[in-house]
Amino acid sequence: MNYKEWKRLSPEELSKLTAEAYNRIATEEKKKMFVKNFVALKKLYLLASPHPETIGIKDEVRFFEMIKKMVVKYSTTKIRAISRDLEYEINQLISRSISAEKPVDIFDLLEKGKPDISVLDENFLAQFREMGYKNYAADLLLKIINDELRVRMKKNPFRYKSLYEMLKELIEKYNVRLVTTADVIEELMEIAKEIRRKQGEGEKLDLTEEELAFYDLLSSKERVFENYEEIRAIAKEVIRNLAIM
Repeated sequence: MNYKEWKRLSPEELSKLTAEAYNRIATEEKKKMFVKNFVALKKLYLLASPHPETIGIKDEVRFFEMIKKMVVKYSTTKIRAISRDLEYEINQLISRSISAEKPVDIFDLLEKGKPDISVLDENFLAQFREMGYKNYAADLLLKIINDELRVRMKKNPFRYKSLYEMLKELIEKYNVRLVTTADVIEELMEIAKEIRRKQGEGEKLDLTEEELAFYDLLSSKERVFENYEEIRAIAKEVIRNLAIM
């Protein structure tokens, strides 16, 4: 893979190159090793600067830092912790010899703005299935869905808890390679569709997110209310009263 001329590439070409590089770091062990090796390289680079030889590899170090940031961004908490611990000492070295590039956004590659998971459509999901960089596609889609479910869990755990637990189980299997990357992408797509379906149920009931959370809380209690229409009316009334207070 020729990455040394990355600065001459267009945003779309660079996104493809970084996705290809990321895709080669397929396993958790390889990601950990890459992060450790990069941090060691960066430390030596900073210590050696401004030696003339460091100037010659400056752009390569910046490219590797982009990939490292992608690994940390799309990987597990454990890898993020490793990166944070290893870089603590480096941060004590006051140097501006490297101005690291931000990781390229894969949505440049997909030619679509950042998505709202609630409106993920079939065409958008299909692009993940068709991407050549399967490891990157799986990690990116996993992060999108994980972040969205964590937000939704805070608002309405009754509606999204089962999906969140399903996602955590899938992550555990994926990390130890009990499922293939292609299977992970398919399962993540199904979870995304289920998120959209669950949100659509609230819209059909003409309930806001807050009202739907009360609705789900009340409907989870057996035999407390006679019917779902009564629960819906109470949920709306509770939120209306809270807004007045």
